[in-house]
Amino acid sequence: MADKRALLAFAGRFAYEVTLGGTCVRAALAMERIGVASTVHLVSINDDVRRLLPPAVEWVCSAETDSLDPHVIVQYPAGAAVRLVDGEVTARRPNRVIAVNDAPNERLRLSPELPRVLASAQAVLISGFNTMKSAAELRARLAELEAALAAVPPGAVVVYEDAGFHDDAMREVVLEVIPRLVDLHSLNEDEARQYLGRAVDLEDAAQVTAMMVELHRRLGAPAVMVHTSRYAAVIGERAELFRDAAAAGCLMASTRFLHGDRYGAAEYAAVGRAPRDEAGARLAAAPEPAEAGVMIAPGFAVSTASPTTIGLGDAFIGGVVAHLARAL
Repeated sequence: MADKRALLAFAGRFAYEVTLGGTCVRAALAMERIGVASTVHLVSINDDVRRLLPPAVEWVCSAETDSLDPHVIVQYPAGAAVRLVDGEVTARRPNRVIAVNDAPNERLRLSPELPRVLASAQAVLISGFNTMKSAAELRARLAELEAALAAVPPGAVVVYEDAGFHDDAMREVVLEVIPRLVDLHSLNEDEARQYLGRAVDLEDAAQVTAMMVELHRRLGAPAVMVHTSRYAAVIGERAELFRDAAAAGCLMASTRFLHGDRYGAAEYAAVGRAPRDEAGARLAAAPEPAEAGVMIAPGFAVSTASPTTIGLGDAFIGGVVAHLARAL
């Protein structure tokens, strides 16, 4: 939304809960729930953030003063109907809508503390460039990030989690630099469609294989991961390591889908005993992906009458990074 006051007024139309968001923050929160500590880089701070971040999640921040820069996320179930002036729209599946007015994320200033933090990292997650609007400022920020990443120890894994860009032209600016900085480029099926310029039948083995081969060539990273609601697919260097990490990501996302923010190690372990998703299992057994070097991690067949649809991709990548931090 163009006006932050309008955004807050819109939020006031709903019963709501104040939670923490942003990919890296939600990933860190997911990691904390299964006992993996982390450090996050913030570009804004306020008392809600200080109150809600658990002690196991350390932070550095580039902001010099406090500010309130909320994202208003409306979660809705399958069958939800929205009345319009000229008709009605009904949701086929549970999902969410995000409304944003967040100036600090558009600038994405980096803290001078970042190299010090990176010097002890086992796994690094990069995300957030999707909110930037200036190509010149984005290139400057990517150059600063590249310099900071020089502090990362040998053997640590660097992961880039893609996102829905506010300005799609910024995708190409990111791809000027990110492929040489990371070991793994992760994205969901919607983001994959943006790069491919076409729809993909995500249950067809030949189409999924072609998607992964083309994305690997298009994105230029050593390895590429696509995560969907039913499985994750991996291609490229160290594919087995990243396939195992993707399985942990699917487990984390499924746990959040069932339990929202109210889960811990016991709930996580219980979901791990659920059956695997049938579509994902079929793809994992199909010959076409294997012949092309594509590895599939099936998701988990879980259902609930009140699913959480906010932050599932963030939980997924939190599970991936937690696995990598433990495995390396």
